[in-house]
Amino acid sequence: MSGALEPARASSVPVREGAAPLPLVVDMDGTLIATDVLGEGIVAGLFAKPLSTLGAFTRLLGGRAPFKRRIAEIDAADIDVAPLRPAVVDWLRAQKAAGRAIHLVSAADETVARRVADRVGVFDSVQGSCGAINLKSARKADALRERFPEGYVYAGDSGADLPVWKDAAGIVMVGARPAVARRARALGLPVEKEFDVPDASLNDWRRALRLHQWAKNLLVFVPLMLSGQYRDPAAIVAAVLAFSLLSIAASGTYLLNDLADLGADRRHRTKHRRPLAAGVIPVQQGAIAALGMIAGALVVAISLAPPLAAVLVAYLIVTLAYSFRFKRTPFLDVFLLGALYTMRLVVGVVALNSVVSAWLLSFSMMFFFSMSLAKRHVEVAAAPPGAIAGRGYRGEDAPLTLVFGVASTVGSVLIMITYLMEEAFPSGLYSAPVWLWAAPALVSLWTMRIWLLAHRGELDDDPVAFAVRDRPSLVMGAVLVVAFALAIVM
Repeated sequence: MSGALEPARASSVPVREGAAPLPLVVDMDGTLIATDVLGEGIVAGLFAKPLSTLGAFTRLLGGRAPFKRRIAEIDAADIDVAPLRPAVVDWLRAQKAAGRAIHLVSAADETVARRVADRVGVFDSVQGSCGAINLKSARKADALRERFPEGYVYAGDSGADLPVWKDAAGIVMVGARPAVARRARALGLPVEKEFDVPDASLNDWRRALRLHQWAKNLLVFVPLMLSGQYRDPAAIVAAVLAFSLLSIAASGTYLLNDLADLGADRRHRTKHRRPLAAGVIPVQQGAIAALGMIAGALVVAISLAPPLAAVLVAYLIVTLAYSFRFKRTPFLDVFLLGALYTMRLVVGVVALNSVVSAWLLSFSMMFFFSMSLAKRHVEVAAAPPGAIAGRGYRGEDAPLTLVFGVASTVGSVLIMITYLMEEAFPSGLYSAPVWLWAAPALVSLWTMRIWLLAHRGELDDDPVAFAVRDRPSLVMGAVLVVAFALAIVM
C-alpha cells in the first residue's frame, strides 16, 4: 500500500441522539502514517547500530512489547519525518475542528506514538504498547472497551484491526485490502469513512529499482565487441548472463541505499518522492527484495561461473562502501564511482574469460572519474559558500572540481588514442581500422558538451543516464556504432 490517498468515501456517521459524535480512535501504522515504525526501526538500526539491533531480538523471548520498547530506545529511525497520510490528517483536523474527541491508540511503542502524535496535533490522548503489553488486535479491543464503555469509532487498516472493529460502534478504513474490507463490512457496522490507498505499482518498483540505470551495465558488452568474440554464440550468452546478474544485484544495492537514507531522503527537496521514502513501498518489502535480488544474483553466479561471482562480490563491496561511508569524502567519492564503471568492464572480461587490456581499464578509470566529477561539479557550483550537506565538498570548491574534471577528460582521450595505436590497430581484428579514429573525435566532442552543460549548471543527471535521453548524445553514439561496424567490415 502506498502513501498516496485517493478521495475518501463516506456513509452514515454513528452518533448518539442529542449527544456529540462518538470519540474517534485512530491506529497509527498504515493508518495515520504510510509506514510501519517497528519495521523502519529495525532496518535503520541494522544500518546505524547493528550490534544493538541484533541484540534487541533477544527481547522477543519476553514478547513483542519488550522488543518494540528496545527498538524504540535504540532510536535509529528518523520517525519525525515518517510520511503521514495527508488525506487522513486533513479529515482528522476537520473532525477536531467540529469538536470531536480524537485518540491515537497504536500497537507501536508509546514513546514513538507520542512523537508522531505531536506532529499532527489533534489527539486528546495517546496510548501504545508499554514495554509489557503489546496493544494489538484483541488486546487493543479489550483496552478500548474498558476505556470507552459508551462506544467509539475506530480507524484502522489491516486484518489485525478486525477484532477492534467488531467491538466498535463504527468503522473507518484506510487502505484496507479487499479481503479485510469485506470482512469489516460483514460486521454490519456503519462505515463512517473509507480511504483508498493503491498498492505499489510496477512503475513504483521500476523507479525504486532504478531500471534506467541498467544502461550503465551495457559496458559489460564492450569486451565482447573489442575482443572479436561477438561472433561466438556462447560468448554472447555469457555476456548477457553477466549483464543480467550485475543489473539485478545493482538494483538490490539501490534499494539498500534508499533504506539506509530514508530520513535524509524524506528531508530532501525531491528525493522525498522516492517510493521507499514516501511509504509507497513498505520498508519490509524493500529489504526483502534487496536481499533477495543480491543473494539470488550471487547464487546463480556461483553455480554457473564462480570467477564472475567473485567480481560481483567485489562490485557489491565497493558499491556499499561508497553508499554507506565514502560518498561524503571529497574526490574519493567520484574515484569510487569511476572504479565501479571500470568494474563493469571487468565483469564482461571475466564472463568471457578474455584478456584484460590495461589501456582500456586506464581509459575507463580516467573517463568515468571525469564524468562522475561533472555531476558533482554541478552540485558544488550551485551551492552557496560553506559545507554542502551530505557531501564533503564546500561551495567554493567549484574551480577545483572543474579543473580536475576537464584535465581527466583530456587525459582519457589521450589514453584512448594510445590504446588504438598500441593495441587496436595491430590486433588484426579490423579490416579498416582507420574508421576507429572516429572514437576519440566523438568522445572529445561529447565530453566537451557534457562539461559545457555542467559548467552552465544545466546537467541535471548522471552523464551516462543523461546521454540515454539526450538527442545529440544518441546521434553521436549511433555514429560511433556505425564507424565501429565499418572498421570491421570494410
